[in-house]
Amino acid sequence: MTYDVVVLIEREMSEGDARRVAALHARYEDAVEYHLLVSSHPESGFGGPMALLGSTFADVAGMTGSATVIGSATVPSARVIPPAPTRTPVATLADPAVDLGSVIEHSSRRLRAASRDPVHVSITHGEVLLALMQMVKTTGSHEVVVVAWPETAASFLCSDWSTKARKLLKVSRVRILEHDT
Repeated sequence: MTYDVVVLIEREMSEGDARRVAALHARYEDAVEYHLLVSSHPESGFGGPMALLGSTFADVAGMTGSATVIGSATVPSARVIPPAPTRTPVATLADPAVDLGSVIEHSSRRLRAASRDPVHVSITHGEVLLALMQMVKTTGSHEVVVVAWPETAASFLCSDWSTKARKLLKVSRVRILEHDT
């Protein structure tokens, strides 16, 4: 049996990002397959994970109601292993809006090397939440991992986004990791 995981990234994954994602599933007995989801326009109104904060589940899923903000921005991020002392500087990581090819190549190569598991890449040119829902459904994924900038991760934690996402996506786990900066 295969344990499928969708990994949604806001920018190119560093080696530290890839190691932390792989470490989440290192002890699984089942084979793991990663499905990397990248937005071709992370800064536009319907782009990357940050845009998900503007898209409520009610808006996208056709439901009504608004989200209540709970939690604290000071909650520590979900780090599995401490970052390695020699990290890739953030400035050298590719931006999908400028160099989508490098984001795809480097991120998939780093995740494949860190996990030694298959990595499939998909690009969305539309609403990220809809693409995420579709990818989870078509791959039968059990888990979603979002790798985002610290301010995006903090916003997700404050709005209880991961709990809402877990229910809507019908996955057992949604994890939010900060980009290794």
